[in-house]
Order: sequence, then structure tokens, then C-alpha cells
Amino acid sequence: MAVLAFFLADESSKIPTVNFYQYFLPILFFTLLCADNQTAEDILLKSLHRMDGIDHQLKVDSKSSGKKKKEKHFQASFHWPSDERLLRQTRIISIETKQKKPSSFWEHRYKDGTKAKKWISLPVTGKLIDISDKKTGKKDFSFAELGVTEEDIRSNVHQLFPQEKVDNFLAYVVESIEKSKTGGTKGSKKLWIDADSYMILKVEFYTGRGRLYRSVICSDFKYFEGILFPLGIIVQDLKSKTNIQITIKDIALHPEFDMNMFIPQDQ
Repeated sequence: MAVLAFFLADESSKIPTVNFYQYFLPILFFTLLCADNQTAEDILLKSLHRMDGIDHQLKVDSKSSGKKKKEKHFQASFHWPSDERLLRQTRIISIETKQKKPSSFWEHRYKDGTKAKKWISLPVTGKLIDISDKKTGKKDFSFAELGVTEEDIRSNVHQLFPQEKVDNFLAYVVESIEKSKTGGTKGSKKLWIDADSYMILKVEFYTGRGRLYRSVICSDFKYFEGILFPLGIIVQDLKSKTNIQITIKDIALHPEFDMNMFIPQDQ
């Protein structure tokens, strides 16, 4: 109010209010115009590429409630190689387990848009299996739920809604609808994306008929070298009536990797 009173001073004052409005209002209008000029696709692309080129590693503790209570622990490593073809390499290792040969997961993404390759090593035997064409289990949490792919952005139908607050963050709200070959709706998801960092703060998943069946909500946010991470994630699966509590810890940026860890092989 004090600022408003300052600029609404009476005519006897010597404050150049006319000059203020003459120059400030066009700038304000231009700023608002630019802010609203992004499409849903633009926002999703910025979210997809927000961690490009930043090697990092973190640990994940997962606790699920429901009929079968499970507790799992992982170490996840992400590397952007200088290879002309590879975009990103991921390695996830089960830790704090009694198994002599705990399961491992690898993923390689490619710059030319080629479908990502995925592998797992089986527990006990350590045998490597290519799972690129297999669907991952929907009951457990996957970091893929807090992300989008180029195929999603290219193939799905997107709609941008008015911005909303999530925690203390102003977020873009984007609906991404997956269509069938006949034009029907196979399913959809709604994403809340931080307007500053483009990190996905929250995701809701819907059936083709529009029924909510799963949600992923991030919390306890912290910046590491200017990059936003959630230290807590809650997954609510309405189908299985299961809740999963995720804790992220020991985040390290630019770690020195042994590059052999990203090569899929028998364990």
C-alpha cells in the first residue's frame, strides 16, 4: 500500500508519475506476454532436459504399506557420456540386502531418439536379461514416474492449465493424454512442474475413463549447487491400496564413476 500511495501522490508533488506509467506499463505488459507464451510441450521439454550433462548419484530408501509391507534400498547413478550416440546411462543397484548377488538395473538412452535399452540382472543367479520390450511393474516406485520421455511429448496430446501452488512453489499444470490408434483415450497424467527449476513436483495418473488410480507427491525440497531435489516422495496407489514412502539421501553431484558400472553384464 505504501508503494501505491507513493505513485498516487497529488499533483502538487514533484514525483514524475506520468513518466513512470509511460515506461513501466509497456515493460510489464511485455513481461506478462512472454511469461504466458510457453506451450505445454515447451515446459515438458525443459523438464525432460533439466539435468542434462550433470552426473549425479543418490541413495533411495523405500517403505511400502498394505497387505505386504516391503522395505527396499537402492543406489542410483546417472551419467551423461561423451559418446556420440549415447545420451544418458543409468545404473541402479540394490543395497543393504542379504542376497549374495542382488539385482541390478541398467538403462541406456540415445541421442537419435532410438528406443531406450534396459537390462536387469536376476537375484541369486546374477544372469543378465534384456527387458527393453517388457513393461515394468506398476506397484513399485520408479523414477520414470517423475519424468517424461521424448516419445510422450511427441505422441501425446497436451493441455496447459492455470498455474497452481505446490508446497511453496508456483507450478505449471500440464495434462498429458495418451491416445489409442482409434483416437480414444488410453490414459492420462497430470503434472505439476516448478516454474523456476522445471522439476516435477507432483503427478496424478488417470485411467482412460478419467478415474484417478495413482499419485506421486514430492516433499522436503532442498537445493544442491542450485539444483532442486525432493528428499521425500509419497506414492499412493489406489488400485492396490498401497502407500510407498520414499526417502532420498546422500545426493552427490559430479561424482567420479567407474565407467564399467554402466556396462550391462552378468553379476
